[in-house]
Amino acid sequence: MDKVVRTGISFEPKLLKLFDNFIKKHGYTNRSEAINDIIRDRLTHRHQEQIIGTIQVLYDHRIGHYSKNVSTLQHDYHCQILSSMHTYPDHHTCLELIVVKGRIDRIKKLLERIRKTEGVKEAELILQKQ
Repeated sequence: MDKVVRTGISFEPKLLKLFDNFIKKHGYTNRSEAINDIIRDRLTHRHQEQIIGTIQVLYDHRIGHYSKNVSTLQHDYHCQILSSMHTYPDHHTCLELIVVKGRIDRIKKLLERIRKTEGVKEAELILQKQ
């Protein structure tokens, strides 16, 4: 891992309030993480690989609040999600297929957030050849 360098940043109070709301909405644990992502996104935006694929999620609907949590995630990642389908392999298990398109880093971040959702048994990204 690269050495981390500390630096300072100044915000106008209104901008800081908006930024803190952004952090909360997108699930960041601290300001540094959010700032790093925003800068990384801005600096590498033109060079990111675009993908299309499917995220396949198998979960137990009795555990946690998958539907509510992932619905919120899907709204957060609405630019990357083309469609989704939901089916019921058995009485307690649900299968959700989420068709995604966009930058690989955003898709992987969505996948990791889905995997961390309580009740998820499996979550896999299946890439399509373009």
